[in-house]
Amino acid sequence: MSFETTALLLTWVALVLLALVVSGLVRQVHHLTRGPRSRDLGLRAGTPAPALDVVRAEPGEATLLLFLNEDCPVCHDVFQEALGLRGGPATRAIFAEEPIGADPPANLTILPHQAELFTAYQVPATPYGVIIGADGRVRTAEPVGSIRGLHTLVTDAGGRLHDDAELDPSTR
Repeated sequence: MSFETTALLLTWVALVLLALVVSGLVRQVHHLTRGPRSRDLGLRAGTPAPALDVVRAEPGEATLLLFLNEDCPVCHDVFQEALGLRGGPATRAIFAEEPIGADPPANLTILPHQAELFTAYQVPATPYGVIIGADGRVRTAEPVGSIRGLHTLVTDAGGRLHDDAELDPSTR
């Protein structure tokens, strides 16, 4: 076999291997894009909210549950913003273990050591927000990826943002 024939044969083998790798990557990307969406995680809207006595949901009004973790940097940002929302709905900051230290306003209650609530509300990751309606049912359950996400939840729950709530462009 000549050098040219060997080089041509190796080129075809390399092309076949490359095609197999690309088809495997396409299959993986397809699998990832068809996987569960963040909206498909957690409790569905309209589901009766579990453990209402533990979260101390406000009767007759919406209650915002924020599932947070002390080790999560975004959770710190969301929690600090929640501390400053004086016109927001009744809010419960729920921690599986130790809470972030703070002096909360009257509308925010900190609930530490509540790992069972993370399970009951099917929290996939932190920070995560759940709005419980006045009827005791889940209205919204979704990840809170930024301060802007918290603002959206607060307004969806019927609260208002404080007057100086101009968003920093980096939080968009």
